[in-house]
Amino acid sequence: MLPCNRIPVHKYIFSRLLQAVPVIFGVALISFILSELSGSPVRAALGQHADPETIKKIEAFYGYDKPSPVRFVSYLGHLANGNLGVSISKEGVPVSTLIVSGMSVTLKIALGAMLVAIALGVTAGVVSASRPNSALDYTALIGASLGVSFPAFFLGMLFLLLFAVRLHWFPIGGYVPGSLRHLVLPCLSLGLISTASIARLTRNCMLETLSQDYVRSGRAKGLGNWYVLVGHALPNALVPVVTIIGSDFGGLLVGAVLTETVYQVPGVGSVINDAIFERDLPVIMGCCIIFALIFIGMNLLVDVSYAFLDPRIRHAQ
Repeated sequence: MLPCNRIPVHKYIFSRLLQAVPVIFGVALISFILSELSGSPVRAALGQHADPETIKKIEAFYGYDKPSPVRFVSYLGHLANGNLGVSISKEGVPVSTLIVSGMSVTLKIALGAMLVAIALGVTAGVVSASRPNSALDYTALIGASLGVSFPAFFLGMLFLLLFAVRLHWFPIGGYVPGSLRHLVLPCLSLGLISTASIARLTRNCMLETLSQDYVRSGRAKGLGNWYVLVGHALPNALVPVVTIIGSDFGGLLVGAVLTETVYQVPGVGSVINDAIFERDLPVIMGCCIIFALIFIGMNLLVDVSYAFLDPRIRHAQ
């Protein structure tokens, strides 16, 4: 939340970015230690029967012949310059190139899933709050909870069977860059996971807000019920909802990795999957850093958005 002494926004953002430095350092350190425990990626890439001299030359080329502390300090220096290293299994292709090529698809799925979750979750929460403890309330909450009851990959297979195999509404695999038809089912199956949590929180926050004096005053002035709900209560109830939306977005990115496998979409999921099976440690470490940066960026956007959603925070003295 923005501080009460009204620190300028640019200074607040800069302070939050400074706080992100130890987080990135911790992620880099943990991923580096785990990669060290897994052995040499060069040996894994070349196989068990590779010539030892060849292995030594390639390890020297990639810097794996140096002590671990020296390589970690060198890795931090490269990170400071925005260099995530190069892939071993892809013969020196920059890790950033591989991640960017897949991240464009993964972000589309995660953002589409987030829009589905917000649209369905907020709508279900507002509808439930408008008729608390009614059949409409229970129906909206049960419908929202059904989505979270299934894992993303299982729900994806059900959607494929129904909408692609039986009804032929959407294609099966064969992703075409820029095609929205290939992204509808992944976004829908992934977005239903966060719908229930957003719906429940929206309902509870709306019910609490509807009990405030200014809402009763608005109704006493003769304002319509939906105008009071959407125009007065909803904006003030969205502050805690935005928090869970920001945290859920990171979870949707992780879920998108599994969903991409089900729908055969070439996003970051395929990049990580190939890197794991090929033990391409620079790619795995680069993906960890990028996901950490995305989590930090989302938390920062959530904090800054508080000031725009709640005037009491924006005008706090």
